[in-house]
Amino acid sequence: MRQINLIPPEIAARRRSRQITALVGAIGLGLVAIVVIVYLIQAARLAGEKNTLAGVKRDNTTLERKVAALSQFAQLQATLQTKEKLLTTLTQNEVRWSVLLSDVSLVIPSDVWLTTFSGSVQEATQQTPATAGAAQPIVIGNIQMSGVAFTHLDVAKWLIRLADVREFVLPYLSLSSKSEIGTQSVVQFNSSVNLSDSSLRRNQPGGERQP
Repeated sequence: MRQINLIPPEIAARRRSRQITALVGAIGLGLVAIVVIVYLIQAARLAGEKNTLAGVKRDNTTLERKVAALSQFAQLQATLQTKEKLLTTLTQNEVRWSVLLSDVSLVIPSDVWLTTFSGSVQEATQQTPATAGAAQPIVIGNIQMSGVAFTHLDVAKWLIRLADVREFVLPYLSLSSKSEIGTQSVVQFNSSVNLSDSSLRRNQPGGERQP
């Protein structure tokens, strides 16, 4: 059966025009909707990035405050290290006389009494000969001691005891003579020892820590 279109061509053209216009409008609205959605997504991402950046800035500010608070401890550490280096420099050639006196008090015989004790230190340049095959100690000073004993045997014992002190080198007796003190017969003596570099603070056990 053949269909006959009775609608005038002008009306059909206007109808197709309206359909095309509606289609174009729908497509335009769709594109606008897509643009709005993309904009909203990008705006949300931008807001998130801004929040992240703000958080990082807050963290940086907190860390800067902590660093500023800890900087004083770094300054104190540097000051302490400087003082330690200065102390080491000042004490590296120091003779600990208190230790030497303590050593003498440990080795002195019970029948020997010291009346004088004097020591001197000079630049450590001289080397004193030691026993064959042993290292030669470096002499840095000298100690002169005078005292009183009952017998020459006590004086000899005193001289032998001096040789047992690690810091002493070449004990020497320059005088040992009998004399009278009141009604008591005694022996007066003069002795001396050289000081080796082991008497320096830095070469003694615990020398860097003990006063």
